[in-house]
Amino acid sequence: MAALQERADLLMERWKQELQRLPLPAHVQVTEGEAGERMERLASSLIAAVDDEDFSQRFEPGGEAYAVAEELGRQRRQQGYSIEELVQEHVIMRNEFWNLFREQVDLKYVVDFHLEKRLNGCFDLMMQASASAYHYEHSREIMENPLRDRDTGIYNKSYFHGRMIEELRRSVRYGHDITLVLFEIGNYADVLASEGAERTLDLLRAMASAMVRMTRDCDVVARLGEGSFAVLLPETGWRGGKVMAERLSGYFQRELVESGGAEPPSFLWGLASFPEEVRFPEKLYACAVEAMRGARDLPPGQVAVYRGSESDGGA
Repeated sequence: MAALQERADLLMERWKQELQRLPLPAHVQVTEGEAGERMERLASSLIAAVDDEDFSQRFEPGGEAYAVAEELGRQRRQQGYSIEELVQEHVIMRNEFWNLFREQVDLKYVVDFHLEKRLNGCFDLMMQASASAYHYEHSREIMENPLRDRDTGIYNKSYFHGRMIEELRRSVRYGHDITLVLFEIGNYADVLASEGAERTLDLLRAMASAMVRMTRDCDVVARLGEGSFAVLLPETGWRGGKVMAERLSGYFQRELVESGGAEPPSFLWGLASFPEEVRFPEKLYACAVEAMRGARDLPPGQVAVYRGSESDGGA
C-alpha cells in the first residue's frame, strides 16, 4: 500500500504542476481543497487498476470512481470552468499517468494491447462522468455522451480541441512529432439534398466506423462539423500521417464514392505536422486547414500535405 500511495502522490504532484500552467481564474482552488482530494482519490484508483483489474470496474457508471468524477465535474462548473478546461484537466492526468508509467522502473511492464485499452477506458469513463455532471443542469440529452458526437459516436469538437492543446504541449515538451489530418465532404450540401437526411447520416456513420477501425487507440478521431472530420496522430510525422490518410481515403473512394448514390461524396484531405513542417504548434490547425483547401486543385481523394516554413511568411 505504501508503494501504491507513493505512485499516486507522484502522479498528483505532476498533475498539479501541469494544471497550474493553465490560465485558470486566480480565485479558483484548482488543485487544493475538495477538488484536489477528489482527484487524489481518482489517481489512487487509476494506479491500483494497473495491477488489479477489478479496480477498473470502479470507473463504470455506478462505481465509486465514477461517482467521484461526477462530483468533480459539478464542482468545476460551480467554479466557472469551461468545458474545454474540464477536458484539459483530465487529459493532463491521462498524459502524466502514462509518462509516470513508462518512467518508473517498477511500473515498466510490457504494455500489451488489453492493458492499455483497459486503462484508457478508465480515463474515458472518468472524463465522461465529469462532463456529464457538468452539463446535467442544462441538457439531459448530452449527459449520456457529453464528449461524443450524437450522430456518429466519435469525439465531438469540444473534446477534440481540448485534447489537441494538451497533445501539442506534450509534443513540445518531449520533442515528439504530431500530425493533424483534416478532411471534409466538399459537396456535403449537394449530398444532403440528393440523398436525404437519413441516407446522409448512414454515410457519416460508415465514415466514423471506418475511422475508428483504421486508426490506433492513441489517435483522436473527431467530427468537427456537419461534413468535416479530424484525426490527431500523436508520435507521428507527416509521412506516417500521409500513409494513414491515404489508406482511409482509398477505403472511402472504394466503399463510399464508387458505390455511392446519385450524388457521391467528394472528399478534400489535408494534413500538417509539427515540428517537421509547422514550426509553431499553435499554427498546426490553421496549416492543416490551408492544406485541405489546397486539395481542391488535386485529383479526387488525394491528400495534400502542408509544406513550408513560417519564417518565410507561410501560414
